[in-house]
Amino acid sequence: MEVVKAFLFGLILSLSIGPIAILILNNGIQHGYTVAVRSAIGAALADYCYALVSFMIGTWIITTFAQFHYQIILLSSWVLIFAGFYMMFGALQNTKLLANFKRPTKKLGFRATFYLTMANPIAVIALSAFIGHSTSHLDLLFALQLAGAIFMGSLLIQCVLAISGSIFKSHFETLTFPFYLQLLGGLMICLFGVYNFVELAN
Repeated sequence: MEVVKAFLFGLILSLSIGPIAILILNNGIQHGYTVAVRSAIGAALADYCYALVSFMIGTWIITTFAQFHYQIILLSSWVLIFAGFYMMFGALQNTKLLANFKRPTKKLGFRATFYLTMANPIAVIALSAFIGHSTSHLDLLFALQLAGAIFMGSLLIQCVLAISGSIFKSHFETLTFPFYLQLLGGLMICLFGVYNFVELAN
């Protein structure tokens, strides 16, 4: 169950990183399928690296302070709600999410997308809060499994964006859906936090 939740969280997290979605779409539209998929893999791998570090540290904290597991879940729920609202607020403030695809852009492949995704600190905050919700026995192997699930969820969304850009490039001029994707992703992360409040109440 925890692995499934991690997979879903990876899907949601990749939806909420609007500028990266635009970059991958742009690569598909202007530079083709191969470049777009490379950038998609770079973004997903960055999410994996963040998840791995966050989950290993989170596992150590939860196992070391097992007597405070209830408080850790409570705190992580608040952090997720805050992170979700921050992402939604960022979408409202970021006019680049309303992208003009007629304007030519530089080709950015695997390495550039990896570094740009790693430069986003809100991802590691959200992932660190997510591991606090795990109620199963935590160890290093389980942390690796959860990080792998995050990677697969993120990779799925990033590849869908890459393929969409390369297939439907003749229909893309100005897009607004990255804006709505970030709003939706932020809302879903908030709901993750609220869901854990409900679990604690039960």
